[in-house]
Amino acid sequence: MKLSAALTVTALLCTSAAFAQQDRTPPTTASPDAATRPPPAPPAGPANDQQTAALSQIFDQLNTSHTGKLTKEEAQAHPTVAANFDKADTNKDGVLTKDEFLAAFKTQQ
Repeated sequence: MKLSAALTVTALLCTSAAFAQQDRTPPTTASPDAATRPPPAPPAGPANDQQTAALSQIFDQLNTSHTGKLTKEEAQAHPTVAANFDKADTNKDGVLTKDEFLAAFKTQQ
């Protein structure tokens, strides 16, 4: 009888410990402004630096006016940039700054 009671208590304690270890954080729901919030910055590192350098070079090649801002007309020279121009133009001013360009076209790691 004592063994049975001890096993029952042990089982209850183990179940309680397992339950206590569960993550009780409520699931996060997407806020209305989640779609407009910029993605988190990718981690720094050699691969990220190389990607940034390559994208900067593409931006500079497309920016034939050398204004530091990419127009829709300039973006037409690159099909992917042209297709995603409006989405990348986060402030909706009709041009892409290098920061907007990099944020839009860097792959998330």
